[in-house]
Amino acid sequence: MAAPAKITRTKRAEHQVEEVLSLPLISEFVFRSPKHNDPTEKEVIDHLIIHKGDGILISQKAQEDPTSRSVEKNELWVLKNIQDAVKPIRGSIKNPDDRPKWCDHPRRGRVTFSTLPRIIHGVVLVETWHPVDLRQIADKLPLEYLGVPLTYMSINDFLNIVWQLRTVPEILEYLNARRELPIACLRMVGDELPFYELYIMNGGSLKGCLGHADARRAAYTHDDLLQEALDRSEEYKFYSSQIEHVADALHQRDPNYADGLPPEALALFDKEGERKNYLILQEILTDMRLTERAMIGRQFHEVAEPMRGETNGLRMAAIHAEGRDWVFVFISCRGVEKSLQYRYAKEVTGGALAHYQKKNCFIVIDRDGQHYDLGRSHPDYEPDAADIAAGEKHFGHLRMKKIDISHL
Repeated sequence: MAAPAKITRTKRAEHQVEEVLSLPLISEFVFRSPKHNDPTEKEVIDHLIIHKGDGILISQKAQEDPTSRSVEKNELWVLKNIQDAVKPIRGSIKNPDDRPKWCDHPRRGRVTFSTLPRIIHGVVLVETWHPVDLRQIADKLPLEYLGVPLTYMSINDFLNIVWQLRTVPEILEYLNARRELPIACLRMVGDELPFYELYIMNGGSLKGCLGHADARRAAYTHDDLLQEALDRSEEYKFYSSQIEHVADALHQRDPNYADGLPPEALALFDKEGERKNYLILQEILTDMRLTERAMIGRQFHEVAEPMRGETNGLRMAAIHAEGRDWVFVFISCRGVEKSLQYRYAKEVTGGALAHYQKKNCFIVIDRDGQHYDLGRSHPDYEPDAADIAAGEKHFGHLRMKKIDISHL
């Protein structure tokens, strides 16, 4: 019997990057190793992130044994391999629809693409634990290709940026702000921390930064401001993770989800084996900045946390973000029959639309601290007189309220 093929460290690194990206960015929109037949199976790119129909390409090169190289040999390895890493990105941008592509996704199964989505950014990654200046091969590393911006980073730096900023809109804003740095800074990999610290300290801006030394000096001079920004970031990440957890849980349906639901509610679910609507709900949650996701995450936390350890009762609150045509309603309940949950959720959804004068409502029900029911209002729904009355009843005076379930 043949021994199983050895999994190389570079291949393990691809899986590890996929895992890190999938946590805050939601697994369903992260694709590792899309392929096409050329005529045999061939990898197109290491990672593809899809956001609102657009794509971000990631190509990476990892070392089999990064500890075996001196600083000088590490630099030579980076200079050689980063040139190889940019090639598949350029090829994918140039020929997005040369042949059908597919990806075996750990949750969605086989996903096919007749063409790649419109590519809005390419990220070229290499593994290095020492800063490496790329200017000596600048002619081989364009900063954009066919109008698509290209960014060069170490794998570790990029994953740290993703972990801190957590949402695709926020990551794209950082990558675009970074392009205002001097060209020499864009040709350096492995020394990203000064720019990230300056970015969050300046409220999301790198304007006027003259380089690494300038960024370090600003952080040192204004260490109090930096610490405040870091503390805010930790708070944002904590509350954002509440929503990320809910979005992640959507991929797996409760095997007993139908128990106790009325036919009207069951008709809203996808048929078994045809789950697609949950992707729509997840996509709503991915299209947020970190501050927005953290804001609604805080409200969800304040509703759900007091219900821990409770055996009966229901708490509810709503929140909306300025400039967005959405209101979010959070319900946490214990000991409430599903039919009553559905009836109450339907009533407060219409009430929230009427009271906050929004076109869209997103509702999250924490059933027992482990199971979540999510839904959204129909885009064409128009509140009626009953909804106006429900809005005044549930949202007219209180930010949050606890309800006696015997009155539901």
